[in-house]
Amino acid sequence: MELRQLRYFLAVAATQNFTRAAETVHVSQPSLSIQIAGLEDELGTKLFDRLGRKVALTQAGELFRDHAGRVLRELEQAVQVVQELQGAQRGRLVVGTVATVNSYLIPPLVSRFKQRFPGIHLQVHAQPSTDIVAGLLANRLDIGICLLPVEHDRLTVVPLFDERLILVAPANSPMKKARLHMQELAGLPLVLMPADYCLRKMVEAECAEAHVQPQVVLEMTSPEGILQAVAGGAGLTILPELYVLMRPPGLSIRTFELHDPVPRHSVGLVFPSDRYQNLAAKEFGNLCRDTMKTILEISKPAASKRRIGLRV
Repeated sequence: MELRQLRYFLAVAATQNFTRAAETVHVSQPSLSIQIAGLEDELGTKLFDRLGRKVALTQAGELFRDHAGRVLRELEQAVQVVQELQGAQRGRLVVGTVATVNSYLIPPLVSRFKQRFPGIHLQVHAQPSTDIVAGLLANRLDIGICLLPVEHDRLTVVPLFDERLILVAPANSPMKKARLHMQELAGLPLVLMPADYCLRKMVEAECAEAHVQPQVVLEMTSPEGILQAVAGGAGLTILPELYVLMRPPGLSIRTFELHDPVPRHSVGLVFPSDRYQNLAAKEFGNLCRDTMKTILEISKPAASKRRIGLRV
């Protein structure tokens, strides 16, 4: 039995598709299929049921997946421990982050991290929070920066900061007040993320608390695309305050505070509890907190009375 067979097996288990699994591990689909067949022959049982283009784990496959995952995690941790002796100058760190935070936190954070660890191969993926959690549990990600709450017995959560959500409208909006009651959202055309995104769920929860049924006229997955659509007159939107404040000037939009209740969300670092965190991963977390402190200080003049709370 070879380690690559375990990696190929876990890739197929995660994607439920031989072609996508082959792309994930960067081999041809026939080569991957041969290795899986060899693994099944060695074990004397089928690990997958072939269901057309999709595959599903057999009972034996489900049992084998847990053990195979532990074997590879132990090997990765062993490699990381050895790399610690070299000052964490080699290795890989894969991070998932929500798109709004990615836009203002990751550029300065990555710059500081690469100065500290130039030999670490860093990958950063902008993803919905649900995908980040799934990636952490499947060992595709080492660290996540996502919306809270995240509750799972295999994940450790470190809160970073709290942020309020604000209403964004086109620059020519006729609204006069700087602050709107949440109930005043009733009937306003909103451009929001799709229903399965955490930010959308949070907005809907806040609206429900204010007894408001949001009128969604357009759904988009990109916050930048949403702002562009709002500036063009497609409707209004509700986005994190810091994301809007930290954008480069030039977009024709206006912002309004919301209250009763004040919609807000929390952002945190998330990482697997059962995996060893090497020096590079620990330092990434420390730099993340330090960089957020700097960003929040910079944003204070622009935010003036807007209260964004950092958790220290």
